[in-house]
Amino acid sequence: MKAVSKQLEEALPDYIAGQRWYRAKARTIAKLQIQDVIPVKTAGIQIFIVRISYTDGDGDTYLLPLSTAADKPHDALTDAEFRDSLLNAIACGQTFESTEGSLRASRTGALHRDCDPSGPKLESFVSHAEQSNSSIIFGDRFILKIFRKLEPGINPDLEIGRFLTERGFKYTPAVLGQLEYRPKQGESMYAGILQGFVRNQGDAWKYTLDSLKEFFVRALQNGSAPTLDTYHPMELCGEELPALARQTIGEYIESARLLGARTAQMHAALADDRGGPDFEPEPFTPEHARHLYRDMLDQAESTFHLLRDRSGKLSDDAKSKVLERFSSLRDQEITAVRIRHHGDFHLGQVLYTGDDFIIIDFEGEPARPLAQRRVKTLAMRDVAGMIRSFSYAAYAAFEPAEIDRAESWVSFWAAWVGAEYLKAYFETAADAPFVGASETERRILFDAFVLQKALYEVSYELNNRPDWVHIPLRGIVNLVGREC
Repeated sequence: MKAVSKQLEEALPDYIAGQRWYRAKARTIAKLQIQDVIPVKTAGIQIFIVRISYTDGDGDTYLLPLSTAADKPHDALTDAEFRDSLLNAIACGQTFESTEGSLRASRTGALHRDCDPSGPKLESFVSHAEQSNSSIIFGDRFILKIFRKLEPGINPDLEIGRFLTERGFKYTPAVLGQLEYRPKQGESMYAGILQGFVRNQGDAWKYTLDSLKEFFVRALQNGSAPTLDTYHPMELCGEELPALARQTIGEYIESARLLGARTAQMHAALADDRGGPDFEPEPFTPEHARHLYRDMLDQAESTFHLLRDRSGKLSDDAKSKVLERFSSLRDQEITAVRIRHHGDFHLGQVLYTGDDFIIIDFEGEPARPLAQRRVKTLAMRDVAGMIRSFSYAAYAAFEPAEIDRAESWVSFWAAWVGAEYLKAYFETAADAPFVGASETERRILFDAFVLQKALYEVSYELNNRPDWVHIPLRGIVNLVGREC
């Protein structure tokens, strides 16, 4: 066994580096060590817990279900029998024991499936939609997400999903079960979440891009877009939607409004003051303001440093205006309470059913440590994330060389779609304590969070899709002043 493990340890770095779910593509693997091997009943398949060390910074722990029957290891999720065994393990509350720990499967009261391993099997396949995890679709009934990167403590996707399921929130899939890895030494790590499958027509990102294609056909027939006095959605949301915007944007205006309402309803559910210490709202103190300000400065400095290393372009004037925008947080009294939130809210985290939206993936930003992703913060962070996603989609609908001829319409679409989303959000949230008491407070928080999200996007694209970095860079320039 030791010889086999040694061979795998030598072969796995190249295998892992080529997987879509591997999160550290910009880092160099120094060493890989197999920490545990969990046997399962399916022939030739084992679940490996591996620890990866890098040439810089802290290491990571990954879960690898592998078939080692062939000459080279390959992903065991491609095996239908193994996929079925994972679903049965959850339904039956099964535990897989190993020498160094155990993988424990359990169900919630929302799962309506008997423990019957000999019963009829559901057709299953591995979804190609995931990037940082892997998801198995079982017919039209279940979806099992496997967390590839394991971190000590409870995963917020599971934690928030269970919380919303228990409260009957209709706009996220119900949590039906879980997989938990318990090492004999150290804290437990969650390895999977079983949820109800929601029939859908794809995510809201795809739906939005399809709508944008139709918008630009209609819009370009009108020549250039009219110049707006302001393109800031917080300012426009107090104005009446002009006829030209309704005519060119079409039905998507109502979709943006519906998504705004669903966002507010999600925040209202998460702000339940009977939710116990992990969920009950808490005041936003001056100390929290200072911490948030430092966090935003760290994001800015990290992004500026990465831009320098990758020869990216952002003027010194733009950089100084970024820091100036964040400094407004230090002087503003914040009345909004801190709540649990989505944490990585964008169009790709929402399913479109054809007439409604279902919110998914509450893990938070993958680059942040799990403990940070569980910290309560201001709901405006989610709102700002969706506004950035609208703008992202508008630019992503065009090739870079085509942007100039249609940029006036890109700005027009993003401004009014964002305004209608915000209008519906604030109408639905009303005077909820997570909103903020004054327009000034809302504006300062909104501007800071939108800018922080754009900086995060620059770092993400430089590390994962360098050809896309022009989109968030252009967004930052527009946010702090078009003259930069």
